Amino acid sequence: MEQKRTAAAMAAPTLDLARMWQGDLVEPLAAFLPLNSIGAVGKLSRRCRDRLPAVFFNLARKHGALRASMAGFVEAIRDTGRDDWWFSGEALESWVRREPREDEGPFTAEDVDVDGSRCIKITTSAPGSNPVGHNVEGALIKEFAAAEKLCVRQVKYRFCFTDLDPTVSHSSPYQHGFAFFTLGPYGVGEQFHQRGLLVEPTNVPANGYRLIWWDQGSDGDILMNVTQGTWYDVTMDFDWNPDAWEPHPDDPNDPNELAVWISITGEDGNPHRIALKTPNRQLLTSFGIYNFSASVTHYSSIRVQYSKHTSRDGILRLDADSDSDEE
Repeated sequence: MEQKRTAAAMAAPTLDLARMWQGDLVEPLAAFLPLNSIGAVGKLSRRCRDRLPAVFFNLARKHGALRASMAGFVEAIRDTGRDDWWFSGEALESWVRREPREDEGPFTAEDVDVDGSRCIKITTSAPGSNPVGHNVEGALIKEFAAAEKLCVRQVKYRFCFTDLDPTVSHSSPYQHGFAFFTLGPYGVGEQFHQRGLLVEPTNVPANGYRLIWWDQGSDGDILMNVTQGTWYDVTMDFDWNPDAWEPHPDDPNDPNELAVWISITGEDGNPHRIALKTPNRQLLTSFGIYNFSASVTHYSSIRVQYSKHTSRDGILRLDADSDSDEE
């Protein structure tokens, strides 16, 4: 009797969902199951998972949602950065040299090799007629047409700096700066409005230096203390999603703040991470590297990721002074 029951059980048909998912029953099964359950079927096996795109495609076509589904699919892939552009700035030939004004310090830029790594070395001197040594125009830059409507997505680079006159720079710390990676200038006519990372002298600690996020017109956000002769790896990620940051309580609908996530790693290998927001959602029209005052900076492994502005990026402020925004 026991043998008969075992034989009957072996002969009885079984419900093998994974097998049914591969055959002609997949369409009626999909029609029966809730959407979330259809997605869960992909966990049964690799074959079930591989069949899911075709199942959802057929469902979208059946319910008249194929065009919207394909648009969402394309948008999701675009968000991975697949079609973004990358600028590689490790070689001097990748940049355009912009000459300083007559009252600014001269600078030299050259390709050098440091410990087997290709670098750009920028040496800036203080002009005799301007002891402060301000330099806002002499730089290596990359420019874009505003009509392209580009958004910066990520900036990565390494840098190392040397202050050529620490006594002078620490006598007026806020008037000096080194190793600037600038996004800008932008603005109207002769007005320059720069933002980016800059090394600034500080007397806290005494004769020290600090890396700051500089946004012209503000005091700057202090990120961390840095030292001369040390290499730092920098990554800046720009999140254009309007929901990436909590709105300002005084203006919950403020669309002008851009979230920036910054990671800096020194010789100790420990990343220093900072999240901040900048009030300028500006088009990417240029970026550049230079020293604000007398110093030597080495730059290496420079990569800038950028792409076209999309509706999911929120509004753009067309220039620093304009009241017109663009959806």
